[in-house]
Amino acid sequence: MKIEGEFTFQGARERVWELLQDPEVLAQTLPGTEKLEKTGEDQYESAMRVQVGPVNGVFSCKVTLKDKQPPERYTMLVDSKGAQGFANGAAQVELAAQSANSTLMKYQAELQVGGRLAGVGQRLLDTVGRSMTRQALEALNQALQARIAGDSPAAQTYTAPTQAEFARAVAKDVLRESFRSRPAVWIGAGVVIIIFLAWIILSTIN
Repeated sequence: MKIEGEFTFQGARERVWELLQDPEVLAQTLPGTEKLEKTGEDQYESAMRVQVGPVNGVFSCKVTLKDKQPPERYTMLVDSKGAQGFANGAAQVELAAQSANSTLMKYQAELQVGGRLAGVGQRLLDTVGRSMTRQALEALNQALQARIAGDSPAAQTYTAPTQAEFARAVAKDVLRESFRSRPAVWIGAGVVIIIFLAWIILSTIN
């Protein structure tokens, strides 16, 4: 499973770097994060709920940052596992200053996925992965704007999207990707979306 792309943050590179090293902000903005804490120098542990199609479970994750060159780049090693499977791999992140108040992030990640999580299909995993990455970066940019807006606590407050809001956005992305592919998979994509939303609604009620 490969995920790569670019994203532009509306803030100076140093501020973006600072944000990416803040576990409290990351815990608020990363989809499904139930816990994220620093356990050592450049080491973190988290618990994340993953909901993809009929797969719904909590994964324990260990994250290690390597090859840090502040505020330019770093490598992130991820090792996660849960009752529904596992995902591990590495991601490279680069930050380039475009102006005094604009920073371009380039990212490239390659993950190995196994268990029931892999059983939902490569296309769906890729689409969900891209969607969650995009939403997380947009949420981080909003948190950055709140931090830049002022020094008072009220000016810096930020409310992250709910899990249901993340789920609806993912479902829209899955549907959009399906219509770009061959017509034969449209009905199948619709079924996947219905199952996906049903699991989200049930988990919210419970």
